[in-house]
Amino acid sequence: MSLKAALNEPCRTNAPDPPTKERGFLGLPPEIREQIYELLVVKPTNTITMLSNHNIFKSEVSACQPALCWVNSQIRHEALATFYSNNLFLAEVSDRTDLATAKHWLRAIGDANVGCLRRLALCGWTRAPFGHMVMKRWVKVVLDLKEGTIDFEGDAAEAQRHPHIARSIERLKEAYKEMVQARNGGRFEVASVSSLMDGFHGMCVAY
Repeated sequence: MSLKAALNEPCRTNAPDPPTKERGFLGLPPEIREQIYELLVVKPTNTITMLSNHNIFKSEVSACQPALCWVNSQIRHEALATFYSNNLFLAEVSDRTDLATAKHWLRAIGDANVGCLRRLALCGWTRAPFGHMVMKRWVKVVLDLKEGTIDFEGDAAEAQRHPHIARSIERLKEAYKEMVQARNGGRFEVASVSSLMDGFHGMCVAY
C-alpha cells in the first residue's frame, strides 16, 4: 500500500461494535411488556389454588407456572414476577395433607418467587365447642405480604359468637403483625410463609 493510500485509509480502533438492538417482544419497552404479562398471567376474577387434587371450584385455577415462562430466561423472570405479585393465591391448610402440599409448593417455587407474592389466602375448617359437641366453622384470612395487612373474610358476628375462633384469629393477627415488624419492610421467604401456614393449621386443629 502506498503512503498516500495509507494516510487516506479510515482509522481503525479496538472499540467493540455497538450492541445489536433487541428485536421482537424483548425489544418493546419494559412497561409495555409488563402490560402484556398482566393480560396473559393475571387472573382478576379467579383464585389460584395450591390444592393437590383436581376437584377445584370453577372460580379457581391451578398454581402451576404459566407456559409463557418457559420461552426464555428473561421472559420467565419478568412474567413470574407479575404472576406472583398480582394474583390471589389460596391454600386450604386445615387438612394435614393439604398443608404439606402448600408447603411443598412454596419450596418448589423458592425464596425469590415467594418474595414476589403479595396476596395469600389461608383457609380451612376450624373446630369450636357447641354444648357437648364440636362444630365446624369455615375460616378464611387474606394476607397482603407487601402492605403487611391481614383481613378476616366472613361473618365477624358469627366469629364473635365463638370465642375460641375469635381468640385464635386475634392470635394469628398478632403473630403476623410481629413478623411484619421484625422484617422491617423486607420480603417474606419460604420459611416465614410456611410458619404462617403452620400457625393457621394449628388454629384449625387446636380444639
